Amino acid sequence: MPRSREQNAQIREQAKNNILQKSVAFFAKNGVKGTTIGELTKGIGISQGAIYVYYNSKEDLYHDVISFSQGKILSESLREIEKMNVPAIRKLRYISDMILKNLSEEKLYASYLYLALDPFVKFGFTKEENPFFDLMKNVIKEGQKDGAFAKGDVVKTAEYFWSVVYMYCMKKVYDPKCTLLTSSELERVIRG
Repeated sequence: MPRSREQNAQIREQAKNNILQKSVAFFAKNGVKGTTIGELTKGIGISQGAIYVYYNSKEDLYHDVISFSQGKILSESLREIEKMNVPAIRKLRYISDMILKNLSEEKLYASYLYLALDPFVKFGFTKEENPFFDLMKNVIKEGQKDGAFAKGDVVKTAEYFWSVVYMYCMKKVYDPKCTLLTSSELERVIRG
């Protein structure tokens, strides 16, 4: 019996997600400029033609990999932290613990977070809507208001926090056995 349109669409979506998932680590390590379609397809185990069924160029694929990575990182638990009815200092600890735990335990988390933050680090955190930046900015404002965090420029402090996280993600991508910060050390970026 032939497949239905819905079944074909589901198969296409699964194949596209497979390409995205397998491309994450490759792009995190090589970047878009350091990647050729030939190396990528060989590295992820598919034909070059399969990439071009779904993407017009490696830049199109890279853009989707960034969006895919951002979706993976912006989990419900990260979004829920901001809504918690706890002091900002606790929210900061939850965020730091979650990031560092995932960097230690989940093989692709460093690649996902590195790629999710990459456009913001390179082109500026405040240029477009940025849920990572907005989350940290709100936590910092709360902490400054209740006296838990040092007074200062909220924007620069949030940029500094995510830049430190980005740097450690990069380290983890290139050296999976590297030593990470502790939550207290990461929090010091915000607390002053």
